[in-house]
Amino acid sequence: MATVNKDFKIKSGLIVEGTTASVNGFDILTKKQADQDYIVGLIGGTATSANEANKVVKRDANGNFAAGTITAALTGNVTGTVSSLSNHDTADLAEGTNLYFTNARAISATAASYDVLGAAAAAQSAAIAHADALTTSDVAEGTALYFTDERAQDAIGTNLGSGLSYNDTTGAISVDTSVIANKSYVDTSVANLVDGAPALLDTLNELAAAIGDDANFATTLTTSVGTKVSKAGDTMTGLLVLSADPSANLGAATKQYVDQAETDAIATAASDATSKANTAEQNAKNYADALTTSDVAEGTAQYFTDARAKSSAASLLTGATLTNITITGSGSGLTITAENGVADSNTDQLAEGTTNKYFTDARARAAVDGTDRSFTSVDLNSVAKQVAATLSAPTAGIQTAHAFAKADYRSAEYLVKVAYGTHTEISKVLLTLDTSDNIAITEYGIVGTNGSASTISAGISGANVQLQVTTTNNNSTVTVMGTLLK
Repeated sequence: MATVNKDFKIKSGLIVEGTTASVNGFDILTKKQADQDYIVGLIGGTATSANEANKVVKRDANGNFAAGTITAALTGNVTGTVSSLSNHDTADLAEGTNLYFTNARAISATAASYDVLGAAAAAQSAAIAHADALTTSDVAEGTALYFTDERAQDAIGTNLGSGLSYNDTTGAISVDTSVIANKSYVDTSVANLVDGAPALLDTLNELAAAIGDDANFATTLTTSVGTKVSKAGDTMTGLLVLSADPSANLGAATKQYVDQAETDAIATAASDATSKANTAEQNAKNYADALTTSDVAEGTAQYFTDARAKSSAASLLTGATLTNITITGSGSGLTITAENGVADSNTDQLAEGTTNKYFTDARARAAVDGTDRSFTSVDLNSVAKQVAATLSAPTAGIQTAHAFAKADYRSAEYLVKVAYGTHTEISKVLLTLDTSDNIAITEYGIVGTNGSASTISAGISGANVQLQVTTTNNNSTVTVMGTLLK
């Protein structure tokens, strides 16, 4: 276990604003009369110039000691007179190992305490936060174009295919009737098919009915004609006269009957043909009117789909020349990858704004104390490290509040706070190690809301230096913050 001492050294005066002070339970004496009387009482009463035992010797009326002979063992050279020494001050004394105070020495001694590194880290964090907050609104458009409705419409119009065309001004889609049939085209085609045929024969069904739905009508007609009386070569004597209209299906018909039947058939056929033609025309119109792109098979001119539009747009984007951004995707969607808002960029590509400014040595020095002092010769990371720790102590006793490797750092300064219930205590601690790993530690500047809450010491455990806080109360919380020095 290393030796621990708690000597507290002050090199330039100590001011205590209170009326009393104590060391290890004993009062500190002052120049007040009560303390002077206490000292006089210790040495045996009032000082005198007489040669009396156990009395303080004082000068007589002539300024001389009259209490007899004074003997002393002197070391070194003594020059001048006793009275002349009282007229000297530090200006008359050569500087030794205890150096005099100067502003330059004070600045050098406190330089390490300026948080230049912290200011630099804050500036860097601010720069990163600024870059992270960038959106497409903050970045100028390059070869990778931003999305607009007009560009999307142009992309759609380019990929509609044959048979359809897109007007990016009006948003209308036109149909090429030479590729895709519309109502007008169908109506014209139907009219050309009828081509002025009589109403009784202007549909395929009526033509079929007219020939008895006989697929071999020409053969049937030729056969039938062959069984009849020929106009040449056959002889019928006299006029064939029938007494009445036929009364059976196979009965011969008179001319009158035939004429009337023909007239009735023509009238019926005309009416039926007209009705059927009107119905066929209306059906054709209805069919044409009901046609949609869903009824027309897709050919080389493909129909529009969201996936095809996305694939086309994705192909345009992923095939584009990209700067500081990566785009991948297909018809199912796009993936846009960027770094800190602008891929592969750093602060060199971002102009400095008016609020979040970049770090410079001059700005760091100005932020420290508003002067042009230069601490560039000190790399804080090479000599110091900021640390902090906290722990909960459910039971009063020794707590290891913080530890550090003795091979890395040899001195430390801590703020130690102990909280329990509604009360807190805070103190300042300095510690340092010699080459034999003996620890010198001092605790000072202690203030608390309810008496003493802890005592502080230090020790070495293995390769580590430990800051040890002995809590007085259960359920205490110990928090430390400090600076380690190499």
